[in-house]
Amino acid sequence: MPLRSAASPRPHRFLRRTLRQLAALLLMPLGLAAQAAGVETLVTNAAIVDFEFDWGRDGLNCPSCNQGAGNARLAWTDGKRNLWVANVDYATGAFVPANGRGVKVDTNTALVTTYGNGPEWAFSTLGSQLVYTKYLPDQAPSDATAGIGVATMVNGQWTNEMLDDSLQRISPIATLDLTSPTAMIQYQDASKVKTFWRVMADGAAEHQITVKGYSAGARRWVPGTGKVILTGKASSGYNQIFLFDTTTGQAQQLTNENGNISGAMMWQAPEYNNEYVFFGVLNGKMLVVYRQLPDAHGVLTWQAIQRNSLPAGFPYVWSPEYFVHNGRSYIFFQMNKTSVASNLSKPSQIGMVGILPDNSTLVNLTPDTTTSRVRMDPEYYITAQGPFIYYNRYQLATSSTGPVPDGVWRVDTQLGPPIVSAPLAR
Repeated sequence: MPLRSAASPRPHRFLRRTLRQLAALLLMPLGLAAQAAGVETLVTNAAIVDFEFDWGRDGLNCPSCNQGAGNARLAWTDGKRNLWVANVDYATGAFVPANGRGVKVDTNTALVTTYGNGPEWAFSTLGSQLVYTKYLPDQAPSDATAGIGVATMVNGQWTNEMLDDSLQRISPIATLDLTSPTAMIQYQDASKVKTFWRVMADGAAEHQITVKGYSAGARRWVPGTGKVILTGKASSGYNQIFLFDTTTGQAQQLTNENGNISGAMMWQAPEYNNEYVFFGVLNGKMLVVYRQLPDAHGVLTWQAIQRNSLPAGFPYVWSPEYFVHNGRSYIFFQMNKTSVASNLSKPSQIGMVGILPDNSTLVNLTPDTTTSRVRMDPEYYITAQGPFIYYNRYQLATSSTGPVPDGVWRVDTQLGPPIVSAPLAR
């Protein structure tokens, strides 16, 4: 359901919204009040790396969805290449079971450290599916035996397969459009030189994504469009943001910054009348938000509406993503001391920022400097209490030891409970 701009709610709607917020707080069980700002909470000591949440993360809890399995779930691959799905307690944000080993969905799947990505969710009218890199059964893991795995619930049970004609293809990312009859996927060859897309079905034709200068960088679907936003090399010699249309096979350059920009995501922002906006990271340090506005000649062009530099102590942006909550958009990210993502000898923090003038000041969600930790790969999930940011935490690597896993942690964004005006039915 489209949300009205949060910048100018009608008075009677504002009153109803306020009453719903108060009711939600009063109905919350004792002991589940929002935690104090900046307090980190241990979710599990288990080493659950590169977990991805199902679509209940949008604050719409639906226990009857997905053939009764619900939509409050996470997926991940363990160190023995087993793919697992576990539940999330919507009231508390806890993982159930705490070790993440709920239902084993598949075996012989690729580790996140092999190709840089683990399992991803795919949404369509078929429900929630999983896509991931899978090796041929009973064969040693290698580039030659890797392909695109798909897991689907059939009669309440997970089934899995490797898509035909997908050998030597890796790291699929799927569309997340609940109203589409089937999902689309984009993925790479094993050498990460070429990127492709196809409909997520056996026998579907493979198409190459052609953007000059693209090589294994961030690539994201734009919700509801069949388009991919990614980084390519512009005529200026700098990396810029491009939009690739799978219908036309054409790419459009969106930015023209005097520097390298990458890590883009695009979505419909309810606070801007559901217009599309996107962000990118300029020179690894500055978060820039763009919106289409008229230029001097009245022509709509992509223009920067917000630029955020990070704190001097943690100046580098990593793993930025967005979420929408109660009619407003928020961008969250990892804040690093170093520009080298693999350097786990320096502590990092988790930051967040809105995209309206009244919430565009960067917030450090983990301001504790006495607990020196690496905080990596943040993901959001919207619980009954509001959005939590989850992440892996590590004790710092030293000259004699590597980083020591510290478990999965979360922090409350302090944005309050979700306001859902109608029950979800799917």
